[in-house]
Amino acid sequence: MTKTSGFSYAVVLAAAFVLWVPVALFGTQGFSALLGLAAIPAAFFAPLKRTNIIALAVALLALWATATSLWSAENTAIVAGDLAHGNFNVDAAAIRILLTVLAGTLVLAAALRLEPSRGQIAVYVMLAMLAIHGGLTLAMALLPEVALDAYAPFSDRDREAPQNILRSANAFLLGLPVLLGAACLLPKRAPGLVVTALLAASFLAFYLVGSDVAWIGILLIAVALGVIHLLPKSGFKALFAVIAAFVLASPVILGFGGAAVSDAGMPLPSSVQSRVWAWQLTTDKILERPLTGHGIEASKEWRETFGDRPDLMDQMIERTGIDDGRWKVYRILPGHPHNMGLQLWAETGFIGIVLALISLLAIGWSLPPPAALPSATRIAAAGLTAASFALFSLSYSVWNEAFWATVALAAAGILLLSRWLDRP
Repeated sequence: MTKTSGFSYAVVLAAAFVLWVPVALFGTQGFSALLGLAAIPAAFFAPLKRTNIIALAVALLALWATATSLWSAENTAIVAGDLAHGNFNVDAAAIRILLTVLAGTLVLAAALRLEPSRGQIAVYVMLAMLAIHGGLTLAMALLPEVALDAYAPFSDRDREAPQNILRSANAFLLGLPVLLGAACLLPKRAPGLVVTALLAASFLAFYLVGSDVAWIGILLIAVALGVIHLLPKSGFKALFAVIAAFVLASPVILGFGGAAVSDAGMPLPSSVQSRVWAWQLTTDKILERPLTGHGIEASKEWRETFGDRPDLMDQMIERTGIDDGRWKVYRILPGHPHNMGLQLWAETGFIGIVLALISLLAIGWSLPPPAALPSATRIAAAGLTAASFALFSLSYSVWNEAFWATVALAAAGILLLSRWLDRP
């Protein structure tokens, strides 16, 4: 039982979702701290006395990623700053990921042990805050100048504010599946209409905001919902098997396949084309150290520019019409590959990929068949899987702990909703 002296962990989750909106609006980096705060009481509600294959595989992947820091070109100090000046920060990606894995495991374990009868108010709070986040996302999309003006007192209107809006939209993509699941609790034909309306409104908001990965995520959510409908017994296994296959084959699909598409002269948007070239470079790096990889965050140090590749620079000039010399010093891969599968291959090698595949397949095979779950739970779970995969494939670094913290909190929200549905 997940209670202590009459106090339920549902209260902690409700508080976390109250903070969800301000954290999302101001750049989402605070989600890692929010998960950490939620994990402290979780340690008392669900102490880790035993583990399972999922937790073990994820922990081994995190530990292997930590070990790769020994040969990574990105040698970062474990901590930076100091508490006295308020700029203390854990700088080493490996340590941050290990802490995030531990915190996420504690929070999800505590959410799994929630009492069905004690989460009603927490569920209402969670849904209200996610609905507010959705409403604000749509408002910022429809009234962009008003949104930028609202950010102006807190961050640079022209540089930081647009990035905060994009990151907030991506965070809402991860929270949206909880609302989709809750819509299934409505009577009669309302669930289908509300789910459709939520997907359509979110697609419009993401498109207007300019988050390509988020509106692609909406399409993937629709596909995932179709999969669990067509495969009521094996839907989740199919979803995670496809994701695992994509991760395994990412160098072929994105590296060699992307190069073939680019060489064929297909008219790709500049943002897509730049990613294709980054994927090509990453694939070349994978071939250099296929077994152990180059080490965690090594891609930060890959400083090849278009000037080093005249053939690519000519294509960039042709596609952009800009020939003022800037591309000679512009990095082909700005920071990370923007595909987590490729980044895992490049930085942790085949060993890391095997551990990632075990983790993915373990999740897919541990979930009950879709038909065995309430409609709210299966739709929310499938939606979160698809939304996470979209961001996994096109956006963040695999070592972005704020992303994984957001996924963990959204998953805890689904468990909260699911446990409440189990009430007598």
